Amino acid sequence: MDRPFALLAELTYDCPLHCPYCSNPLALDAYRDELTTEEWQRVLAEAADLGVLQLHLSGGEPMQRHDI
Repeated sequence: MDRPFALLAELTYDCPLHCPYCSNPLALDAYRDELTTEEWQRVLAEAADLGVLQLHLSGGEPMQRHDI
């Protein structure tokens, strides 16, 4: 089996902007159940073990998370 090349990590839907072209859900309150820091650490470790070469941080605004 081929290894995955990249991981698109949607860290949060939280965003202070309201860009008209954004694909974030309009009803953001329904999407507040985010992964914890520990869960993201596990996901990233598994990606590294699989040989993932690229990590793309996405979602809303990834820097809204205070654990980055």
